[in-house]
Amino acid sequence: MDRQTDRPLLAILRLARPQRRKMAFGLLLAVVTALSGLGLLVLSGWFIAASAVAGAAAATAVAFNFASPSAGIRGLAVLRTGSRYAERLVTHDATFRFLAGLRVWLFRAAIPLAPARLEEQRGGDLLNRMTADVDSLDAIYLRVIVPAVVAVLAVLLVGGVLLWLDPAAAVIVVALALLVGLVLPWAMQRIGAPAGKAIALATARLRTRIVEGVQGLAELKVYQADSRHAEAVLAENETLMAAQRRMARLSGISTALSGLAGHLAALAILALGVAGVAAGVLPGPAVALMMLGALALFDALVPLPLAFQNLGRTRAAARRLLDFAGLAPLVRDPEAPAVAPAGNTIALTGVSYRYRPGDRPALQDIDLELPEGQRIAVIGPSGSGKSTLTALLLRFRDPDEGSVTIGGVDLRRLPQAELWRRVAYLSQRSQIFAGTIRDNLLIGDPEAADDQLAAAVEAAGLSGWVEALPRGLDTWVGEAGVQVSGGQARRIALARCVLKDAPILVLDEPTEGLDADTEDQVIEALERLTAGRTTLVITHRPALLRLADSAVLMAEGRIAVQGVPAEVLDAALPARAKRHAAV
Repeated sequence: MDRQTDRPLLAILRLARPQRRKMAFGLLLAVVTALSGLGLLVLSGWFIAASAVAGAAAATAVAFNFASPSAGIRGLAVLRTGSRYAERLVTHDATFRFLAGLRVWLFRAAIPLAPARLEEQRGGDLLNRMTADVDSLDAIYLRVIVPAVVAVLAVLLVGGVLLWLDPAAAVIVVALALLVGLVLPWAMQRIGAPAGKAIALATARLRTRIVEGVQGLAELKVYQADSRHAEAVLAENETLMAAQRRMARLSGISTALSGLAGHLAALAILALGVAGVAAGVLPGPAVALMMLGALALFDALVPLPLAFQNLGRTRAAARRLLDFAGLAPLVRDPEAPAVAPAGNTIALTGVSYRYRPGDRPALQDIDLELPEGQRIAVIGPSGSGKSTLTALLLRFRDPDEGSVTIGGVDLRRLPQAELWRRVAYLSQRSQIFAGTIRDNLLIGDPEAADDQLAAAVEAAGLSGWVEALPRGLDTWVGEAGVQVSGGQARRIALARCVLKDAPILVLDEPTEGLDADTEDQVIEALERLTAGRTTLVITHRPALLRLADSAVLMAEGRIAVQGVPAEVLDAALPARAKRHAAV
């Protein structure tokens, strides 16, 4: 196993380096808070007991120094309050910044995987990695590192004081502290690891089920499968709850054992203290100091078994993140990129591609040239290889055989950024992002001025609709564009292409799902946009052929016919008629 995945928590902690100073300062504040709280409890107990002893006789009552302990108690109380506030502020700020950095790191790891490798991931599972798995990693610093350091210092301090006052009591308390601080966390971690891992995996599966159910609710209801899906969700939820119940039982056991150890330590100190006082070797107030010190020590130790018990879940989440970040992208930038080509002629030479070894070729022996400034339409039935051709041209994937070139340069020798700088892409599922119309348009050109936005809206045939909106371009479109129609969403995406002003256009089923009137409007806008640009139109709709200077008919991953659009359409029609007749 890779060292990184074999020690996932250490690998994740390396990503916390930008916050190391703030984390160290937060750790210092946590130590000050814990020690001031311990000192406050011990000093208060000793002061009360010593005051009672001193007050038993008039002479000692007059001689007893009440001022110094009182001042110490007030000082420790103020210090604990201030340091506790500062500690919570600093440690949580450092943790939230660490988690935010993790999300950025994970998103950056996802970018090279898009879209080909991300298509292999389930949407709900990817969302769970970005949210729940990242959130669970706050335990590394807040619930493991900070309590562990505080506990070690508390054991050393209390153990040292007890060793000075009563060595026998020190041995008993330190032995019980080691049981609670070392043995019990180790045991809870070993016992709780399977349940913690089960919680992480069950949470991911449950979220995936829920997300898929919400996204496909219409289909589930139409096919009357909603109840079956609900049962599957409930089954996943029961699996999660069963793991959580196991973890809760372990939490109860560890808390009970920690409390029992603390009380046993207090009883041992009481017994030894009484004997020491009776023998005249130990002052009475020291017994109160020792007992309260032991109780404060075990209060500091209680979080450790609980933290290590949940370490299995944290480790599973870290491993899931590292596994995702470790996925190899299907395409990479060249180490020694070629000089950017001067022209934009596209050529596919001897191109073949399989999605998996042993599969039937999705593309086979493709030879196709698209001269600069020309428009070519690629038609064919579903599964004929049109979308694969698009993926290779955009370098979402690389061909198994042959080459795809722009301006005579193989795409594998070009940085991906250089390719995408030259290309505008209009997909059949145009993504509209949560935000305003303006936000979505600025994706095409972040520096576009209002007059450029207005020109793009006009070119896409949206100006009348936008002008009728009360807020115009600042109208909120909702998540995935739920506030706009399919035709409006497609034309917003078209306006993005206008703003990018790229020399190469790739249009993948640009009118899919549109009614006839809207399709005509979009095609008119596309005619204006594609004029003089190198354009590839992927379609199965005859109406789009009027955009093309030439056309290609694909069948079973090969080019069946190539020529002028009318001839290619005539060749395609008999095949369609045969399919309809067979149906």
